[in-house]
Amino acid sequence: MGPGFPIEFRISGSELFEGGYDLEEGCRIAEQLEPYIDLLHVSAGTYQRGFGNTHPSMFRPHGCNVYLAAEIKKHVKIPVATLGGLNDPAQMEEILASGQADIVYMARALLADPYLPRKVAENRDEEIVHCLRCFTCMAERAATSTRRCAVNPQIGREIEGVEIQPAPVKKKVLVAGGGPGGLYAAYTAARRGHSVVLCEKSDAVGGILKSEQAIPFKKEMYDLAQTYKLLAERAGVEIRLNTEVTREYAEKEGADALIIAVGSTPLVPPIPGLKGDNVVIVNDYYREKDKVSDSVVVLGGGLAGCECAIHLGMEGKKVRLVEMQDQLAPDANVRHRPLLLAEIDKYVTVHTGYTGKQVTPEGILCVDKDGQEHLVPGATVICALGQRSRTDVVEELRDAAPYTAVIGDASRVSTITNAVYWGYHAALDIE
Repeated sequence: MGPGFPIEFRISGSELFEGGYDLEEGCRIAEQLEPYIDLLHVSAGTYQRGFGNTHPSMFRPHGCNVYLAAEIKKHVKIPVATLGGLNDPAQMEEILASGQADIVYMARALLADPYLPRKVAENRDEEIVHCLRCFTCMAERAATSTRRCAVNPQIGREIEGVEIQPAPVKKKVLVAGGGPGGLYAAYTAARRGHSVVLCEKSDAVGGILKSEQAIPFKKEMYDLAQTYKLLAERAGVEIRLNTEVTREYAEKEGADALIIAVGSTPLVPPIPGLKGDNVVIVNDYYREKDKVSDSVVVLGGGLAGCECAIHLGMEGKKVRLVEMQDQLAPDANVRHRPLLLAEIDKYVTVHTGYTGKQVTPEGILCVDKDGQEHLVPGATVICALGQRSRTDVVEELRDAAPYTAVIGDASRVSTITNAVYWGYHAALDIE
């Protein structure tokens, strides 16, 4: 290649599993490589046996692999790069300024927001759409050999053009609901030149993402809604809080297009005691976390229930989880689920095949598959039994404008990814 061609080499500072090499050996490998390379990337783990180390998940602290690069940098004179789930410019600046590494690398962060470096250079950090470390990108690759990003619907579609094209006719657009799908639909429609009003019936946008603000490893999901809100407002969207869109309201506004993004409501079946004072609906945990005792039973082993249980376990609470099915978190993607289950094993006592029959002050009375009754003890019960689309509101609003689209949980209870993508395409379809 000639002397002028830079050679970069990636190693794991440590393989981080028993039988693999440790950081001391990683330093020796780096020293042996140094005469032959120009730049050393220091990662962690192995793809096959340590995916969650090589690609840190939301359960790991940001920058958890930086210490490996920092130690190896003491042993070589060539530039050393660090990487692994980094998405915060302030943290990356501190890594460089403190001399822990010479270069920071990003991958997932640039799927979420390809313009992150430009926004930093232009002092627009608050506009950065941060990676959620949710593994939607990696799971899509495993399933279809393509890419997808939960927060950026243009990934994998660059051939279509990454810039939003102006609409041929400027129209008035009304968006009902300020969750992630509604916000992204409003943002996209405004960027196309439409006059956009978004109405949210509560006093804050975010929809179901508001419930994530009290769970530290999911706070970036709550922050996502605030970023989308900022982007929408700067694109020209008028946001009206404490404003519910009824059919009468929609017709009075006289919009040319109505995007229905009214979301879903928690599923609370008629189980005796489930509306008692010792019960907290998982969506309301951020408002009622002070009610939660040190002994908790989570009813429902889907993604929301599992992640809440992990959080409570991390806080040091005694957590038990009750799930009617044999498996936990079937709604988690194939990359996130194994890491989630590993956290469950650390913090939670699991009871699968148990059906909750009654909530008591002592816990949940359950029945197993053989018809035997069991009391799963806990002073507080978290109800995490899923969501139900607000179909009544959808039916009221359907056809209340010449063009209507139903997106997100209002159409079908699903993921942030689908809500954002449906919102994006609903806005593109306004002609």
